[in-house]
Amino acid sequence: MVPKSPDPQAPAAPTDDPLEVDRFTQAVRDEVTRVLHPPFETLITVALNAALMSSAWFFLPPHLFDELFSLHGSLAFAFVLSSWMYSDVPATNVLAPDGIRVLAAIDQPRTLRRLLLAKATVLWCIVAPVCLLISFIMGAGSSDRIAAVYSAIAIGIVPFGVLSVSAWLGILFPYHPMPIRYRWSQRRRWKPMLLRWGSLVLLPYALVPGLTAVFLAPSLLIWGVTSPSGLTKKLPDNDVGLGIALACAIAVAAVYVGHHVSLRLIARRRDRLIAYLSDPTLG
Repeated sequence: MVPKSPDPQAPAAPTDDPLEVDRFTQAVRDEVTRVLHPPFETLITVALNAALMSSAWFFLPPHLFDELFSLHGSLAFAFVLSSWMYSDVPATNVLAPDGIRVLAAIDQPRTLRRLLLAKATVLWCIVAPVCLLISFIMGAGSSDRIAAVYSAIAIGIVPFGVLSVSAWLGILFPYHPMPIRYRWSQRRRWKPMLLRWGSLVLLPYALVPGLTAVFLAPSLLIWGVTSPSGLTKKLPDNDVGLGIALACAIAVAAVYVGHHVSLRLIARRRDRLIAYLSDPTLG
């Protein structure tokens, strides 16, 4: 879900000199300042997604619940919740909401890398602790505590790879945060204001879970081939551990590849990004 965004003419959140992001810790502090500045878009978005996912989980019919989460039952909830909480615009639209700092650093690849990593880190710090706590609580109440540990490892590592790749969407197709009432008032320009924006708002719900599935696909293949019952029954702990280790390794590699590709995309699209980010009325 997308909460109301600030007016395109409103002043940006107070920040330090955007060129002074010479350390990763400074980039993180700047991103925290942005996230905690009204209208709290990232926090509200994550909270709404968590509420929607939790409601859907507890209201699923029992037979559908068992079919979807037969591998480790309720222990899958924390991981699915984590994926869903990332599945929105904070994971994809990484440039336009922070246009001032991005424009200041657009010719500085190291600074851009810090900005992108800081955004992923802050989003992870919002989502991961909640999901990790849920994983451990559910694991403590079950007989399968090892699976809870594996789930926690996946929650902690896999999202970094997903976020590094999902950022490509916001680099290729950024859009400015605007109130829905403003977009509706500009509906005569329906392609940039409504059609393009609406598509980019919905895409993360398919992109982020899709990337998570891609990272887990080799693990699912291993589980299906090596486990005595395939994927039809609960997996042995050793098989789960092997699959999670493989998914985490893929995610770590995706962090490096994802940021490398992101910087190349920004460099290639430099002029178009400068023109777009400099004009918040473009939609």
